[in-house]
Amino acid sequence: MLERLSLRQRLLLWLLPSTAALTLAWIFGTYAVAQHFVGRVYDWALEDTARTLAGQVRVERGRATVNLPAPALRMLEFDEFDQIYFSVTDPQGRPLAGNRSLPAPPDNGNDAPRVRFYLDDGDGAPLRLVQYRMRGDGSLAVYVRVAETLHKRKNLAREMMVYMLGSQLLFLAGIVFLVWYGVGRGIAPLNRVRDAIARRTHEDLSPLDERGLPSEVQQQVHVINELMARLAHTLSMQRNFVADATHQLRTPIAVLRTQTELARRAPDGEALRALLAQMDAATLRLSRLATQLLSLSRAELGRADALSFADLDVAELVEDTVAALVPAALAKRIELQVGIDPDLPQLHADRQLLHELLANLIDNAIRYTPAGGRIEVEARRHGAALRLTVTDDGPGIPESERERVVERFCRGGKADSDGSGLGLAIAREIAALHGGALTLESSPHPSGLRATVEIGPANG
Repeated sequence: MLERLSLRQRLLLWLLPSTAALTLAWIFGTYAVAQHFVGRVYDWALEDTARTLAGQVRVERGRATVNLPAPALRMLEFDEFDQIYFSVTDPQGRPLAGNRSLPAPPDNGNDAPRVRFYLDDGDGAPLRLVQYRMRGDGSLAVYVRVAETLHKRKNLAREMMVYMLGSQLLFLAGIVFLVWYGVGRGIAPLNRVRDAIARRTHEDLSPLDERGLPSEVQQQVHVINELMARLAHTLSMQRNFVADATHQLRTPIAVLRTQTELARRAPDGEALRALLAQMDAATLRLSRLATQLLSLSRAELGRADALSFADLDVAELVEDTVAALVPAALAKRIELQVGIDPDLPQLHADRQLLHELLANLIDNAIRYTPAGGRIEVEARRHGAALRLTVTDDGPGIPESERERVVERFCRGGKADSDGSGLGLAIAREIAALHGGALTLESSPHPSGLRATVEIGPANG
């Protein structure tokens, strides 16, 4: 049930019951305060009556007398709402005057206060009593007690409560309205963000406006904007990948289909074998291109996924990668030299991607190094960083083209027709994914290129 409530309803569900409970406690507290002060007022009136009655008592020669005329007695007993009782007694409790015998207060000793208020019952009705102790000549004490029922007190307290309850209910209604309105204004920025997102299409991933938002909402919108930026970057790379793949695969597929059609029409076995050899070469180029496209896509999207990163042995990785490419180097009679420092730093990296990086650099070197040439693969410690270098003695790349050839499908002026222009782009993306960089420079040999990847200690 709670899951179906809106944010405003949830806030009100928490705020309104507690507000109602506090208001109810306030009402009871107000009623108690009203009863207290109403009681104080009527107690003062009751005490005045007792003092007035005491003024009619005369104590002379050890005897107490009460001079209370009939009109004064009727005035004393008259009350529109309550019953009034009074008594005047000596210390032995013998009545001197009064219309009812009234009980003494508890602990009524000589050290008791002169005026005492207390409660008792009379004919099953609660009474409020006051005792006034007056002392005549000698040690003779006279007790004047006056009692009344509690109807006036209760009526006045209820009447006060009715008037106060109206203002309290009005206050509660105002609180409810202000809470409802305030919660609505408080969540208005959330509604604005909701509407802004609802108006977007799948192609609009521009950032949401963060101005004028509360700090909590602004933080959430900032996180959403970061997510949308990453999503826009990912979608852009995917669109570029699809466009590039479509463009690059169209030509080899068309060539393969043409060669297939020619093979079907070949007049003899010799021509058929030549066409099949061409088809095989085209298939290999197509397979390599597809593999490189997938590697590039994985390297570009890998920034969002570091789950495959792990500590690895760099020397073992270099040896395995070089061993996999030895047959290609032997086919061109290229000398492949490997140099590995014994104290290489530990690397936290994606083994498959790092293997792809080094394999692309070595494959490029084999592809452009002439037969009988030499390639040097080195893994060296450079301070706390790892430096991988691949040096060849091929035609090299002019300095003016080195920044351009690391872009996708860009090839140097001396490149052969079999390359796809992806090898260096893949290497650059993988190096960036590991916190490193790819640099190209001239080989120390008379001709050639040196490709260097340096990965710092904070990689991965």
